[in-house]
Amino acid sequence: MSRELIRVLIFWGIWLVIPLLVDVFIGIFSGLVVMIAHLRRKKTNLEFLPYITILVPIYKSHKTLEGCIQSIADQSYPIKNMMIILINNGPEDGSHEIFAAMQERYSNLRMRWIDSSQGKSKALNKGLYMAEGKYIINIDSDGILEKNAILRVVEKFESDQQIYAGTGVVLIDDQLIEKTEGIALKLMQRCELFEYIESFVVGRGFQSWGNTMFTVAGAFSCYRKDIVLRTQLYNNETLGEDIHMTSQIRNLNKGKITLCEDAFFFVDPIDSWDKLYIQRQRWQRGALEVSSLFNNMSNQQNKLRNILQITMLKDHTLVFPRFIWIFAMMYLVFLDYPMNLIVGANLIMYLVYVLNSLLYYFVARLYLKNVDRVSKYVNRHFYIVLLLPIYRFVVFFMRLAGIINAAQKYAAWNARTLTEEKEIVGDRLKGRLKIYFKLKDWINNG
Repeated sequence: MSRELIRVLIFWGIWLVIPLLVDVFIGIFSGLVVMIAHLRRKKTNLEFLPYITILVPIYKSHKTLEGCIQSIADQSYPIKNMMIILINNGPEDGSHEIFAAMQERYSNLRMRWIDSSQGKSKALNKGLYMAEGKYIINIDSDGILEKNAILRVVEKFESDQQIYAGTGVVLIDDQLIEKTEGIALKLMQRCELFEYIESFVVGRGFQSWGNTMFTVAGAFSCYRKDIVLRTQLYNNETLGEDIHMTSQIRNLNKGKITLCEDAFFFVDPIDSWDKLYIQRQRWQRGALEVSSLFNNMSNQQNKLRNILQITMLKDHTLVFPRFIWIFAMMYLVFLDYPMNLIVGANLIMYLVYVLNSLLYYFVARLYLKNVDRVSKYVNRHFYIVLLLPIYRFVVFFMRLAGIINAAQKYAAWNARTLTEEKEIVGDRLKGRLKIYFKLKDWINNG
């Protein structure tokens, strides 16, 4: 075998096969499983609609609270079977006045207001203790429920008594994307929408099929009340309180954690790269913290331990090999690898990831047909599929920064922004370069 052929085989084996196995093959399998699950799905008709409680944590929510409560009042689920508990966890900003006005407007909708100033986790725990009914649904105050969302959640739970917890489909509000100024930011938000569609419809859809869901979405989560009260409630020692709650429920062993694929919740798009950077670091850090808390488990907790290990391997451990692969490309240039081979391999990888997102797009369309507005928006901006690999590449480095920062600092809800991190790195580089130039000058003139 010629030396050239060996070099080519090694290059393709390291550079392409491992990413294909980790991302693409698993992605294709996930997409096919979710597509088949959709085709086999059966409609549930309920004869009885149980009483439920909706928890809404509030933090500086005066701009969005009215729309959030309005979306609850407009639900197809009977108002008489719902109670809303608003848990204020922030300074006075006019949110209570909005609550009072909505209470007067919807006198037949039972609403309660409680104050809490000890963080989101403790605020939610107060709400859990006050909740009534069979199910507890948590939603963020900066989002809007699709009109059938609550009904679809209850249908899902009532169809299978082994479901302990679930998450709805969280999507970026396309109408708010169109109000964004600046084409670059608008493109980022559209990529974020496509990312959420893939993550929830395909990603969590596949996890739901295999009962391996790592976390329910804190923005829209659902629980059986009797199950959630058997846990230690929300943990305030981690940024991943929703992941921690999911892990506790998983630890009960016998139940399922599922995706409510027909229940949609629309949230605001991220309005800057700095905020996207903070968000992804927070998510990354929360997952690592929860994994650490559940690290030492008995054999009786084997199911949860396996799910944590697999998730950590795919989402965190393999981050560093991927990071090495990126910089290996520059090293290969110095080894006299043909540029056409290096460029060609990267183009092929890019195309493969685009095709993977294309499969997700067609699978997601099956689920989005009940939200016609979003379906039409996604179809109009189909070209975003071509940009997703670039967007994910940027997000990858944000996640990497989250892992590195998690090893250095205590948990904090507001991390440093991307701009602040760049300034710190720049200052450090300048300091080291000054030492280098002083040393060089001393050597030359000494």
